[in-house]
Amino acid sequence: MVQLLLSFFSCLAFAQTAALMEAELNKKPDSVRLRQEVATLYFSEGKPDKVIELLNAYTDRIDDSGFLLLASAYGSKTDHYNEVRVLKILTARKAENVKYRMILGQAYIKQANKNPNSDVYRDLITSGVQELRLGLKINPKFKPAYDLLLNTLLQHKNNNEAREVLIEGINLFGARPELYRELCRLDSNDGFIEDAVKHCRESIRLSPNFPDHYVYLTQSLFDKDEDQQAERTIVNAAKRFPRSEFVQWAAGKLFLQKKNFPVAARYFKTAVKADPKQSRSQFGAAQALYESGAEAESLEYFISACKSDHKSLDTFFAAGARLKQKGDNTLGAKFTQAANTCR
Repeated sequence: MVQLLLSFFSCLAFAQTAALMEAELNKKPDSVRLRQEVATLYFSEGKPDKVIELLNAYTDRIDDSGFLLLASAYGSKTDHYNEVRVLKILTARKAENVKYRMILGQAYIKQANKNPNSDVYRDLITSGVQELRLGLKINPKFKPAYDLLLNTLLQHKNNNEAREVLIEGINLFGARPELYRELCRLDSNDGFIEDAVKHCRESIRLSPNFPDHYVYLTQSLFDKDEDQQAERTIVNAAKRFPRSEFVQWAAGKLFLQKKNFPVAARYFKTAVKADPKQSRSQFGAAQALYESGAEAESLEYFISACKSDHKSLDTFFAAGARLKQKGDNTLGAKFTQAANTCR
């Protein structure tokens, strides 16, 4: 009851203040300062339409804070088209302001993400990236704009540009662990093997308690045909990070590739315990157990894997067929029946 009363009196006070200020504005409609004060009051009360009503027709007279207020009002309504429109006027007036460039870039990206399937999606992302780059030309060390640019490139899998931005960031901001982590991941996944080994080792040196880069280093060493070093790296990482599904899965994958099925099964089962929802570990355990001769035990892992990843179905059906070819029709029929339920 007390809270309701406080809320009531607060709303009453706001209404009275707003009414008084609007009455004053009606007397002095040309007072831009007063107009922005009233708009600020309405914005603080979550009334963006009033802000737009008060400011939209005055973009030839309001100051920077008025533009930002009007853009924020459109943004709160997820009307990013008009948010961009307002911010473009502001940046045309203050072309050398890196903060305004960043906010405009962000608005373009929000507009794109609101309509990801539209024909102009890619153009909007490109415009956002361009604004962020223009801002960073003005001030290369403006970290908020740098972070937004990097995250946008990573989110949209623009790996080549992201790799360049990461290297620029290391040159500008120093050997930051989070930059080397991303560089390690990108280099490894994209097959830049020599760079991946170098960057992943530096990443491990900077943040030895982060598990993922041990996986990327292992994969790159394996791609270089340095099998023994790859095995030592992932085995040590698996001992160190028993609760990391990613590390345990990677260990299982390595031994599966080397056809050491019992060892692979051990790591995959540990990965499943770490995160039972990851179908990759369920599927890995199913394959390793099946190939090691524990076909009956593998069935539950095949079932779990196919429920969340239909890509495992072909292997599941093939496993049932192989059992029947070996003469184990009973277990083979169970495999086929279970696989059919995942279609």
